[in-house]
Amino acid sequence: MIIDTHTHVVSSNKAKHPLDPGARGWSTEVSNDVEDLIKEMDDAGVECATLVQPNATYGLDNIYQCDSAKLYSPRTVSVGILDPAASDAAEKLSYWVNEHGMNGVRLQSQAEPDDPSCDAIWERAEALGVPISIGGGGQPDKVNRMRNIGARHPSVLFAPDHFAGWSGSDDKPAMTAALEEMAKLPNAHLRISSTSLGPYADLSAADKDLFRQVIRAFTPQRVMWGSNFPSSRDGGYIGQVKLGQTALPWLSDDDREWIMGKSAHKLWPMLQAPAKA
Repeated sequence: MIIDTHTHVVSSNKAKHPLDPGARGWSTEVSNDVEDLIKEMDDAGVECATLVQPNATYGLDNIYQCDSAKLYSPRTVSVGILDPAASDAAEKLSYWVNEHGMNGVRLQSQAEPDDPSCDAIWERAEALGVPISIGGGGQPDKVNRMRNIGARHPSVLFAPDHFAGWSGSDDKPAMTAALEEMAKLPNAHLRISSTSLGPYADLSAADKDLFRQVIRAFTPQRVMWGSNFPSSRDGGYIGQVKLGQTALPWLSDDDREWIMGKSAHKLWPMLQAPAKA
């Protein structure tokens, strides 16, 4: 079963689902109604997906992701964005999980990832049984801080987004070392998306070796693929799926099965493929 752990849906009905006043980037130009995404998934042979709240699109209003996921449950689940340093972060997480069926939370904040003010939402995530995604990264210190808070909450499964920003880092050896340290935590996972898989082919041989070191440290059993569609959309959705399947030719078939779906199913066991017609 293929599970896409990083899709975004953005409604074309801007009257019903207006963009946040501070919206910027691709979602101000491109819509992706959930019905369209489901058709794209069917055409590409993708059974399940997590609908992730896009950064700088709806702010902290996760309703479209949640409502869309419920429409196609148990094929889809929702992962909303919250500010973990907000004074009401834990209560907001309970609200979205209990009232709107959210199945995961993506943390975005100006605070450092391991700021003590962020512990409350991690504690609530443990109580609610939802995994955590962490935005940001790109610097070894940021990765180390993600590791610090993950170590404080060993029962919470967590994963940095977009390979923790490794591909955009100017210091890939230091990023690799930081991620290898994070991988020592049993609850640490890693989401790998088109933002890393696309540039992989143009890496130097040395950097390709470092990339592989990161995968080896986490093992494919704790690495999850996500398309990042439609933010990443070269070749359409099916092009992003093919990239996930082919970008790392050194993976074994078993490794690829873990990265393309089996790892994600550990975090979201409620996901089920649609019944065949």
